[in-house]
Amino acid sequence: MKVLVTGRGTSGSWAIRGEQLGRAIGADVIPQALDVGGYDLAVLVKRPHGDLVQRLRRMDVPIVWDVVDAYPQPAGNSWNQGQCMAWLAEQVAHIRPAGIVAATRAMADDCAQFGIPVLALPHHAWEGQGTCVIQREVRVIGYQGGGQYLGRWRPFLQAQCARRGWRWMENPPSVAALDIVIAVRDADGYAPRRWKSNVKLANAQGCGTPFIGGREAGYLETASGGELWADTDREMVEALDALTSMAARVDASARLSAAKPKLPKIAQTYADWLRGLRG
Repeated sequence: MKVLVTGRGTSGSWAIRGEQLGRAIGADVIPQALDVGGYDLAVLVKRPHGDLVQRLRRMDVPIVWDVVDAYPQPAGNSWNQGQCMAWLAEQVAHIRPAGIVAATRAMADDCAQFGIPVLALPHHAWEGQGTCVIQREVRVIGYQGGGQYLGRWRPFLQAQCARRGWRWMENPPSVAALDIVIAVRDADGYAPRRWKSNVKLANAQGCGTPFIGGREAGYLETASGGELWADTDREMVEALDALTSMAARVDASARLSAAKPKLPKIAQTYADWLRGLRG
């Protein structure tokens, strides 16, 4: 089966769901593809570019839409369920996909109403990040991702670091460089809670880096039992206190590492599902 993976190719999710996953399933990975004829399927990652949807339709190439986090941000981070579902329905009506790939099971449940095949496919861990070495003392904690989404959490976490004698770091070269990785966002809308992917947790699991995160579906669905959860200031303080102990971080690291989501396994699930769409 000949598969094209395409999209705008400008986001971090493109690197994961387009380049890495596309190559792993043996697809032609072409951002902003122009020549779309001759394919059995085209996977559209996130948002279409130009007249891509119309060209694929003219060539009679079925589209699989990998939604990832295509909803508008930051505005969509405060949308309620009705607003999120209205946006989703509008996109499905425009793209008319033969199948949908959802970043979480919660998103897959929301997509079920459209009556087309849906696959809930979590993110894999980035390869080559290294392994977190658990130190006797916590030295540095941090966050990987768009810093603009931290909002009120940034000054709070910086103050916690100052009080404890720790260093705060955003977007380290690898999550393995952190003693504790933080994955929270200053947003409590429907989409952030149900539709955001597990990528930050996947990378923590890949490195064995102790993890504190918000209770988002993507994290809860792929949890190992080694994660700590914080949606309030008090919960964050309690989680940081708990991970001050080296023994607690050793235990968390082992549980996280055992749950590492590996690219070959996820790619096999994906490839089998795509073949099933074509019968």
